[in-house]
Amino acid sequence: MGSASRAVSCLCCPCKCLACGLFSCLCSILISLLVTLGVLALILYFIFRPHMIAATVDSANLSTFALSTNSALAYNLTVGMTVRNPNTRVGLYYDNVEALALYKDQRFGYDPLDSFYQGTQASTKLNPEFHGSQPLQGDVTAAEFRQEQTAGNFAINIDFNAKLRVKVWAFKVHGPKAKITCKLSVPAPGATNASPFQPTDCKVWF
Repeated sequence: MGSASRAVSCLCCPCKCLACGLFSCLCSILISLLVTLGVLALILYFIFRPHMIAATVDSANLSTFALSTNSALAYNLTVGMTVRNPNTRVGLYYDNVEALALYKDQRFGYDPLDSFYQGTQASTKLNPEFHGSQPLQGDVTAAEFRQEQTAGNFAINIDFNAKLRVKVWAFKVHGPKAKITCKLSVPAPGATNASPFQPTDCKVWF
């Protein structure tokens, strides 16, 4: 009798399984379960062929971006971005949505956004806004701020985080946490030598 017969025997008669070797029985069941799940996952992948979501920052405007003598950053930043679900058979729910603004790897802005749903091949427009004042750390940051202000453009990162749920037919399952990182070059307020903002594709991480 092969291992499959021993597994069946274990399922049908637990007492006999214990007598013959509980460990061997459990291993056979576990291997069979893993193989079944692996085959099912492979079938689902070839049916639905999931694609990475895409994101682009279409616009970014700084009406205020000033650093005081005590390194407090006063800011007013508006961003327009598009998030797209390229999948033809998979819908996406975005929960716990948040947008973060960073300068020199220091977060200065935060905007919680509403949860939303994307159907197949749908796009969603998002408009996070950041305004307030936030201290920045380090003399190097202050020096780089002055350099970029003179050059006319600031290097600002926008991060977009969300917890995904996946909809397949009528079924909804928890998905990964998505992180979108957008590296922007934003014209400084009132700068006459600034390069105009260019739409920027973002990187998506899971």
